[in-house]
Amino acid sequence: MTLFALGTLTTGALACAPLPDAETSSPGEAVVVDPATDEQPGDWGDANVDDVLTPAVRTRILQNVALDLDRPVADLRIAAAETATFDGCMGLYVPDMACTAIAIFGLRVVVTDGDQSWVYHTHQEVGTHGVVQNPTASGSRNGLIPDFIPHPVADGEAEPEDHLFRAVESGSLAGYVKETMLMTDGRLIQRESGRVIAEARLSPEQVAAFQQVLEDQRFPNLHRMRYVTEAAFADYPTVRLSSRHLETEYIDLALEDAPIALQTIVVAWSDLVSEAGLQ
Repeated sequence: MTLFALGTLTTGALACAPLPDAETSSPGEAVVVDPATDEQPGDWGDANVDDVLTPAVRTRILQNVALDLDRPVADLRIAAAETATFDGCMGLYVPDMACTAIAIFGLRVVVTDGDQSWVYHTHQEVGTHGVVQNPTASGSRNGLIPDFIPHPVADGEAEPEDHLFRAVESGSLAGYVKETMLMTDGRLIQRESGRVIAEARLSPEQVAAFQQVLEDQRFPNLHRMRYVTEAAFADYPTVRLSSRHLETEYIDLALEDAPIALQTIVVAWSDLVSEAGLQ
């Protein structure tokens, strides 16, 4: 079973959905987007986001987001941003949907009113900024404002090539690391600080059912999103979930305030690990 058909972005690979119609204002649809008219620098992936997100650009993005959400512009602010290169689906994954392999230069931004937060993919055209909401990654509440997983300064440990899914819990002053990994052959392996402490084997039906959850919840749309609170800086453990190069991070203290898709994936993973007799 192939889990995801993947497109390419500079911030990491994401799958794609058809580019929504322009000049709409419903969540998940585009507002004034016309990639055919875009002209952007060839070194966009190396651009400094602070240079790109000027006050004028910030204002135009917030105006379009306010239109999409039907909220006053004054209630909204951009809490985080990064440059990105989108495919023809603006980097949004929908199962079984093909996508045009073109490069659309833009930004991914987190917009918040201080209580709720939304993630938008945006690209520049003359005089405005088209925005498309990423509904999978949006919807955190009660002041849980996401940001983006920082790019590593140097190459880190390579992801195991034969794994389907991995959860790594880390944190605390003792440097605790617990890894639970689902392999392509159905083995479920658990390690603590690099040492294997448990192993089980899942049935093909169990593996397929979990893969279907990832597909239904559109896991690629959570790529590089980080849902943590200040407790993480007090050494409270965080959890990083990954499937191949796709990854997202959360802190379980605030999981109930995270997007529904992330909550659903975490519950399904926890149930799968418990069914296998692991903790």
